[in-house]
Amino acid sequence: MSRFILWSSLLIIAFSGVFSSNSEEENEKCEDRVHNFITAQSPRDKREIADYPAKITKLTGSVYDADAKPACHQKRPSVFLPGYLKLIDGQLHVNQDFDLVKDGYMRLTVSGADFDDPPCKNGTSTLFALPDDYCRLNLCNFIGVEMCKILQTKGVHTLDELETKLGFNRTLKLPEPPSILGISLLDFFSGEFKFGFAIETEGRTILEVIVPTNDKYLQIGVE
Repeated sequence: MSRFILWSSLLIIAFSGVFSSNSEEENEKCEDRVHNFITAQSPRDKREIADYPAKITKLTGSVYDADAKPACHQKRPSVFLPGYLKLIDGQLHVNQDFDLVKDGYMRLTVSGADFDDPPCKNGTSTLFALPDDYCRLNLCNFIGVEMCKILQTKGVHTLDELETKLGFNRTLKLPEPPSILGISLLDFFSGEFKFGFAIETEGRTILEVIVPTNDKYLQIGVE
C-alpha cells in the first residue's frame, strides 16, 4: 500500500508540473489552461524510439491549488500538495490486443537535473534507499484491473470512454506527500525532473510516454 501511495502521488506530480509559492498575486497572473497547462505523450521521433504497437497522444491537463484556483509560477505550471489535476484530453492508440491483466508492468525512468544518475533507470533503482519495486510496478494493481481490461484491447481509447464505462473522474485530488519510515516522497524527489514510463508485457515493451513534453523538466518541491 505504501508503494501505491508513493507512486500514485509521484505520477500525479510528474504530470502536474512544478510546485511554488501560493500567493494570491501569483494566482492572479495564472491564466487557466495556459500557464497551468501540462502535456505528455509517446515519443514521436522514430530515430530515437522503436515503433511500439501502442502510443499515447495529446495527453493534457491543468493543475490547481487546494482552493481549485489555477496554479502556476512565473508562467509555468505549479503543483500544490494538496491540490488538483484536471485531465483535459488524451488518446491511447492500441494496434493489437494484449493481456495486461495477466502480465503487465510499468518501468520508470526518472532523470533529475541535480542527479548524476537517474534515481530510476528503466525500472531499476540507482539509489540505495529506493527499492527496485518502486521503479517497476504491476500495471493493473496500480491503475485497476477494470481499466486494464479496457486499455489492453485493440482500438483508440479516450477519457470519454473511461468516463462512460467506469465512471472515471477527470479531476484528480493531489494528496499530501506520503512518507515512508519518516522519509517524505519529496526528500527523494525535490528539484527538476523528467519522467519516462514504459509498459511491458511478456517481456516486450509495447508503449513509452514522456512527461513533460512542453518543457525540459518539471520542478518538484515543497515550499
